[in-house]
Amino acid sequence: MINNYSTTGELSPIMKDCNITVYNQLKFETVIARKNELYIPLIEESFKLIGKCKSGDLFSELEISFMKEIVQKQYKYRVDDELLLKLNDIDNLVNSFNKIDVINICGNIIVDLFTKGFIRLYGDIIEGEAPIYYDGEIVDYETVYPEEYENIKMIAYDKSLVMDAVQQRDDYIVYENEIYNRSLVTMFEFALADRNKRYSSSRIPVIDWAGAPEYYIASLCNLDEEYSKNKEMIKKRDCLKDISDLCKDVASLLDQKLKDIFERYEKE
Repeated sequence: MINNYSTTGELSPIMKDCNITVYNQLKFETVIARKNELYIPLIEESFKLIGKCKSGDLFSELEISFMKEIVQKQYKYRVDDELLLKLNDIDNLVNSFNKIDVINICGNIIVDLFTKGFIRLYGDIIEGEAPIYYDGEIVDYETVYPEEYENIKMIAYDKSLVMDAVQQRDDYIVYENEIYNRSLVTMFEFALADRNKRYSSSRIPVIDWAGAPEYYIASLCNLDEEYSKNKEMIKKRDCLKDISDLCKDVASLLDQKLKDIFERYEKE
């Protein structure tokens, strides 16, 4: 017959209490470590990402180093399914957001606007055709574009000018009582200036325009409209909103976890 009041051996109530105390202490340390090493860094990154999304900055890439690590190392962090799903969605959206190159999109828009204006002003954007030779024989012809076209492609993708053209709407030039986007005028002037051409002579407009050609072409441009309705730019803005919404969900889930930890383990 076992004496339940015995104070020796493995069944001693003192040993049982001791084991429970050690277990509780280990569990407490594990929970607090998870709070400090997982939940707090994650909620801080969520808040930081929400702020980045709120700024509406489409030119800078988004960074989620800790969220990405959790998604890639679930075997280590073992977050619950609901949280993991949201983190995975954020990771995918951030990848999509970062892949959309705003500078390239805007550069293409600027080249297209310049091309249309150049055609209106000078009649055409094609100089002619040049033969392509192979083994001394003509095998095909390639389109020859004017130097102005090559020049605009050279400068239209300049990051600082593109950002100014899109973001600095208050930075304008007044020419003959009209307002023009300063960065667009700068790019168009570079493309059209005789100093930047080696072969082409000064061109004569096919329309009644005696002013500087860069202002005429700029007057036809609506960069804001083309930029706003571009499908890739719409997708990028939608990504930003969806990321922000998901981060708020993540922050809410983490906040509840932190409250539970406080109530159960930290509250005096």
